[in-house]
Amino acid sequence: MQSNTDPRLAQLSERIDKTLVALNQKLDELYRLREASSGEQWRHYEEQIRALKEQEIRLLKSKNTAWMAHWLRRDGEVEIVERPHRTLGLSLIAISATGLALLGYLAWKVNSGS
Repeated sequence: MQSNTDPRLAQLSERIDKTLVALNQKLDELYRLREASSGEQWRHYEEQIRALKEQEIRLLKSKNTAWMAHWLRRDGEVEIVERPHRTLGLSLIAISATGLALLGYLAWKVNSGS
């Protein structure tokens, strides 16, 4: 985890991780129960497993979305910080180009017939 990470994002990520651990433990238990059962009971466990797997996918997507939003926001902040530097750089290039053109004009004037 990076030092500039939003603490709310870190807490959310930790909560999701804890939930995923508990969910995986429940899934392991359901897999064992399903293997030991048959018929209607087997189908009941299979439905519970399917529902928990869907919940697991939603949790992982939520965590991924939160981190992606954080990275996009952080990258946008970097661009905002770099924008003044970019403007300064372009200004210096324009001033240098103007100075070079002025020196070229003066050299041409001096060589053409003073």
